Amino acid sequence: MQITFPAFYKEFSCIAGACPDTCCAGWQIMIDDRSLKKYRHFKGAFRNRLHNDIDWKEQAFRQYDHRCAFLNEENLCDIYSETGPDMLCDTCRKYPRHIEEFEGLREYSLSLSCPEAARIFLSRKEKTTFVTIEKETPDETYDDFDYLLFTALMDTRDYLISIVQDRSLPMELRRRKLLACAHDFQLALDKNELYQWEDIRARHQRSGVGNAFLAKLQKWTTSRISPVTYRRQVWKVVVPEMEVLREGWHEYLHETLLPLYGTCDIEEKFAACQQEFLATYPDWEIQEEQLLVYWIYTYFCGAVYDDQIFTKIKMAVICTAMIHDLAVGTYLANDHHFTFDDLISICYRFSRELEHSDLNLNEMERLMDEDEIFEFRNLLLI
Repeated sequence: MQITFPAFYKEFSCIAGACPDTCCAGWQIMIDDRSLKKYRHFKGAFRNRLHNDIDWKEQAFRQYDHRCAFLNEENLCDIYSETGPDMLCDTCRKYPRHIEEFEGLREYSLSLSCPEAARIFLSRKEKTTFVTIEKETPDETYDDFDYLLFTALMDTRDYLISIVQDRSLPMELRRRKLLACAHDFQLALDKNELYQWEDIRARHQRSGVGNAFLAKLQKWTTSRISPVTYRRQVWKVVVPEMEVLREGWHEYLHETLLPLYGTCDIEEKFAACQQEFLATYPDWEIQEEQLLVYWIYTYFCGAVYDDQIFTKIKMAVICTAMIHDLAVGTYLANDHHFTFDDLISICYRFSRELEHSDLNLNEMERLMDEDEIFEFRNLLLI
């Protein structure tokens, strides 16, 4: 079996009590069967606590005030301290390590929802690279796994990431090229013309972002709404459809976005705010690149299971744009100051609301696929 992971993957080490937040609150932590069996048969003084604070029907730890029942006042785990690390369930032992499973391949990543993991990869100035190793494991076969499609997705993802990481181009052009390529790949797949992918990739590589591509952009950009109106509409469409995992999330969004959309309500002011933010915080362009790579690496090849290629690229662009809006709003709310720690806080809070809920992830993908606001021509306004 092959194992792929970002080059920085092994740099992570939990900072425990020094963490600005806890990973044991705001989401339901499911327990794997092996750990559940260990908890059921545990002998010792901690036995009653385990039996009382596990929801055996749901196979999850109970929560009190949105906190795991085993999270103590120091934000440390009582299961770990009372019974040792071997008693942690798979989720708690592996987090923030995330695993995507494919036939003959596992892809590891670090979740943006962990402040320390977010710090590690967003602090990197160099382009993100990936390492693949071989691991001796029994052969496995997945029913109905389309290996031809998966191979094409892997090659296509490499190409899309190379577009995002082309620092000779402004990020606006990289985003639009990314969207255009993914759009074309999806059209070919919808027509059952997977054999066209190599030609599509070659065509896009030849055209680059030259005059022909720019002329097509002009033709594609037919939306009649302004970018500021569009971005405000994105929030109005997405937020009501999401379950809230942490109390105060909607209030946080309102307080953070109000300085942006309340004062920069016309296009000229909105553009000026963005330019001022970039001038004050120039690291954003590299961090935007790292965020796009994060979403694409983590989710794109999952299209082998649902054929939703363009949906996953849309989600990458929209999620990164929403984080950008929160960053600019924070900058304005903080009297035109913004720090790397501000960005880490925004990223992990946003990620927890989205990625710690399968319902929210599925709903986000549904919106990307079905709501007209996320059509290709509108996304070019980002």
